[in-house]
Formats: sequence, C-alpha cells, structure tokens
Amino acid sequence: MSESETKKGVNNRMILIIAMLVILAIINGVQYYMRLMSEQKHNEKLESKEVELRSTFFTLDSISGELDLKIQEIERLGGNIDSLIIYKEELEKEKEELRISRNLAQERFLKIKNKIEAYESLLKRKDKEITKLKEINDELLTENISLKSEKNTLNREINSLQSEKGQMQEKIAIAATLQAENIKFFSINKRGKEKEGSEFKTKQIEQLKISFNIEENPLAEIGAKTLILRIIEPEGSALYNVAAGSGTFEYNGKEIFYTANQEILFDNSKQMVTFNYDKGNEFKKGRHKVELYSDGEKIGEDYFIVK
Repeated sequence: MSESETKKGVNNRMILIIAMLVILAIINGVQYYMRLMSEQKHNEKLESKEVELRSTFFTLDSISGELDLKIQEIERLGGNIDSLIIYKEELEKEKEELRISRNLAQERFLKIKNKIEAYESLLKRKDKEITKLKEINDELLTENISLKSEKNTLNREINSLQSEKGQMQEKIAIAATLQAENIKFFSINKRGKEKEGSEFKTKQIEQLKISFNIEENPLAEIGAKTLILRIIEPEGSALYNVAAGSGTFEYNGKEIFYTANQEILFDNSKQMVTFNYDKGNEFKKGRHKVELYSDGEKIGEDYFIVK
C-alpha cells in the first residue's frame, strides 16, 4: 500500500472518530436539554401546586372568618348553631391539612378544593336565615313593645283602681268611726252622792264619773271595741296613774298617754258607756279637757271646770 493510500485511510478514521464524537456530544446535549426541561417542568408543577395550596388555604380561611360572623349573628338572634359548629370544626381541620402538608395527595387536595363551593353555598343560605331571623325578631320586638305598652296601661288602670279603692276604704273607715254623744260629767263626793254638771268645786270631787252614748252607725262593725279616756289638766298634761289603768297609745304617729280605758261589746244600739275615775287627790283648779278615742281615732271631747 502506498503512502498516499495510508494517509487517506488515517484521515477517514479520524473523520469517523470526529463524527462519532460530534454525534455523542449532540446526544449528550439533547439528553441534558431534555433533563433540564423535565426538571423545569417538575419545578413549575411543584410551584403551581404550592400556589394552588396557598390560594385554597386563604380561601378556606376567609370562609372560616365569615362563618364565625354568621355563627355569632345567628346565636344572637336565637337561631340554632349546632350544625354550623360541626362545619366550622371540619373546615379548620382541612385548613390545617393544607397548612402543614406541601405534598398533600392530589386526590385529597381536590376533595378539599371541591368543598369550597359547598361552603360558599352554606354561607349564602345562612345569610337568608339571618335575614329571616331578623324579621322574626323585629316582629317579636314590636309585639313585646305593644305588650309592654298594654301592660303599663293595665298597671296604671290597676293602680288607679287600687288608689280609688284605698280612698274609698279610707272614707268608709272614717265613716265607720264611732262617735260619742251626750257627754255628761258627774262629781261623786265622799258620801257617794252624785252631782251632774260642768263646773265643780274641788272638794266635791272625790270621784269623777263620765258617761256618754255611742251614736248609731250602720257602717260600724259590731264587736269588741276598746274605748280610751284622756283627762287633760289645765297646764296640758294628761292625768296618768298606772294603778288606775293608765297607759300609752299611738295617735297620729305619736305615742301619747291616756288616763283610762275599757273594752265594750259595741252593738250599735246607742248604748251608754261610763268611766269612773278616782284621782286619789284633789283636782287642780281650772278647765279640764276630756277626750275619747276608739280604733286610733278621736270620737268625742268636752270640758269641765274645777273651782
């Protein structure tokens, strides 16, 4: 073989080697490019899924906030919130799944995502329920105001009737008060001799007798009555002797002394009542006032003079 043929064979082998190297380089380049594109698509897919996860999480979080408001409003209006509490708990679990898992299974993720529409529909239904509850509460409030107004009117009428009844009872009580008439005074001396009059000498009064009749009164209740006698001396103090039956009673809100008292059976027959009072020593000179009381009311008064 000639030298030229040898060189030509060497050149052909070199070209073949170079061609093979070029082909290998092209193949490697294509493989690298394909790998690079695959990784890029994978990363883009991961980023897209993460964005979708975050978006879904924020949507659920917004729905959760609205659901809280609906629960508070429905509870305030007196509606039932039991089912909403269950929905709320379920929603919070799904939010937590989205928050902690970046590689959430696609099937689970789609299931959660697809429930968003159901949650939004729930919120719309609850808006209608809240509107209805407000209407019902407004009606109840109107009825309540009306009932309160009627109650106040009725209370005023009742108070007015009670006031009228009280005034009537007071008038009846006053009208039913006993009245003493024909008050007479008698001095009784040491020999037991009586002398009727309104003026007596001090030495003539060993004992004082006071008699009177009780007027007829159809309004007065028949039964036991306590009559009280006050003999008031010229200087203004009531004769008072515990041994003779004196004591105190309330009149016009004050505790005052009385001279004597006795209980009678009132029979509405103009019956006569007599008090015999033994002072024990001489009466003071001057005008003495005699007052008679029953059931806390004054029923008569008169005067006698001691000279």
